[in-house]
Amino acid sequence: MKKLKVAFFGTSDRSVPILNTLHENFDLVLCVTKSDVTFGRHQDKKPTGVKKWAQENGVKFVTIDSFKAKGNDEDDAGSGANSGLEKVLSQLRSVNVQYGIVADFSFIIPNELIEFFDKKLLNIHFSLLPKYRGASPVQSAILNGDEVTGVTYQLVAEKLDAGDIISQIGYNVTSAETSGDLYRILFELSAENLPKVLEEYHEGRCNLIKQDEEAASYSLSPSHPKSTYIFKEDALINWKEAADVVERKVRAYNPWPIAWTYLKELEKNKRLAHKVVLKKHVDKELKVKIFEIEINEDKKLLIETLQVEGKSKFSWNDFNNGYLEIA
Repeated sequence: MKKLKVAFFGTSDRSVPILNTLHENFDLVLCVTKSDVTFGRHQDKKPTGVKKWAQENGVKFVTIDSFKAKGNDEDDAGSGANSGLEKVLSQLRSVNVQYGIVADFSFIIPNELIEFFDKKLLNIHFSLLPKYRGASPVQSAILNGDEVTGVTYQLVAEKLDAGDIISQIGYNVTSAETSGDLYRILFELSAENLPKVLEEYHEGRCNLIKQDEEAASYSLSPSHPKSTYIFKEDALINWKEAADVVERKVRAYNPWPIAWTYLKELEKNKRLAHKVVLKKHVDKELKVKIFEIEINEDKKLLIETLQVEGKSKFSWNDFNNGYLEIA
């Protein structure tokens, strides 16, 4: 299997375990990733985790802005192609690639790429499909209080995450994991099992399973119900919800965008009676970001750590005793 030529499609540094296992067990001939992102006042450019890994490990890579727009990045695989799709196809042909592996990629795979690989383009999805198709399956599992989630290896299809299932691995979710924790665990789990899955599929020893469309669900955004991506508005806490629902939201939206709420400014000398007084909309509102929350035996929330926007984190006791200068 070391001679099997494989390309990887991905973006974030969460993909490093998968990249390492592909590099160690196969011939990783190309990485396809998103163009550098500009950030900050000086518009500095930041490479994706996949591009950074490829540079550090001497693996050829190609970056694109999209599969339609003309790319403008300088990269090791730089071609004169007119579109992102042509650019990628040109590089894939040049390295005689046999399989493509997709995980945590920034773009929808176009049908031309699916046809190019001819049932040799595999997606790693972080749920037990057909449950939670889309871009945020881990957050959805935590938000819904699922006890079991997992990893699905599937063929890429034109319809989002609807391709045939090659293999699935379950994982028991704990009551303390954030989405960051769970993504890390599932990426490592998927990387650990990927060589076996790809070998068995290559040798024709896998029985493909059609997905049950009637059982399919999507990881839809609460604030943008036609999208499966996460938005900052999704992490706004609704204090009318049950304590365990709020606690799951805090874990689901950590490390991004971090659960947040509004802090009501109190009148002078009004005592803060062991709780934060909050409401959704106030003039010149202060946003409070909540980093750690637990549920005590009475099913009430215990706020441990808070961060007012633009300030450092502090404990609940410090907030209660001094932040608002309450007598």
